[in-house]
Amino acid sequence: MSDALRIGCKVNIYLEIAGVRPDGYHELRSLFHPVAEPHDVLRLTPGGEPGLRLACSDPALSGPDNLVAKAYEAFARRTGSRPGLTARLEKAIPSGAGLGGGSADAAAMLGWLNDHAGAAALERGELSALAASLGADVPFFLLGRPAWATGIGEKLEPVETALTGLYMVLAVPPERVNTAWAYRAWDAMHLGDATQSGTPRLTSGCPASMRPFCVSGTFIANSFESAVFRDFPGVRRLKQRMTVLGAAASCMSGSGSAVFGLFRNQPQAGDARDALAGEGHSVWLSRL
Repeated sequence: MSDALRIGCKVNIYLEIAGVRPDGYHELRSLFHPVAEPHDVLRLTPGGEPGLRLACSDPALSGPDNLVAKAYEAFARRTGSRPGLTARLEKAIPSGAGLGGGSADAAAMLGWLNDHAGAAALERGELSALAASLGADVPFFLLGRPAWATGIGEKLEPVETALTGLYMVLAVPPERVNTAWAYRAWDAMHLGDATQSGTPRLTSGCPASMRPFCVSGTFIANSFESAVFRDFPGVRRLKQRMTVLGAAASCMSGSGSAVFGLFRNQPQAGDARDALAGEGHSVWLSRL
């Protein structure tokens, strides 16, 4: 019997690059929020010889470099559990958009393997550590709820936000932003200026001067925007367009190029979705 895993993505409601560590990694503070759409589907059929046989709707992603394949191998090495498994990954989460699609797929693979590993199954903390070895935001997708992330994004603290009931319009323009490029561009603009500014307001009220960037008391910002907007003006215009269409707040997710807008009512959100789709963007509407 096959299992079909529906895999959502994430947005960074808040993302601050707090500095660069001695090991070269960037210290982050971010509020991760799960989003139902867009979503991938991972179809898993047990049976056959030990090992994973992976195909993908995007043939370029079918090889061993896919994070699903890496998650399988990492779990097998850690636990000794290597079931025979045929997998098909149907991709709908865009790459290069800051939505964490590859990490979400890897987390889904790890979760399924652990659920079917019997006595070899890992404790939650062990599974999270294994997930972090695959990518900084893979542990978040195992958690599956809003979380405050620090370190390189792997240290997670579940949080309650005041965003429940709002509508999110998530739009991805034709441009794609490479994450490694975005970090280099941020370094070129800001290295030496990053300061430890303290924990931002997540669920408390915002100062009056910041109200244009707050929704229901949650501060919304992204350190990458200054660098990305300079070289990708289409992403900057998309954020501006989201605001013109009535978003209470709008922000780029991750290192881009996805931009989300938060709306207080469904009709306005629906109108914004339709308008942006008509302008050539890939667009999804979800209720938080």
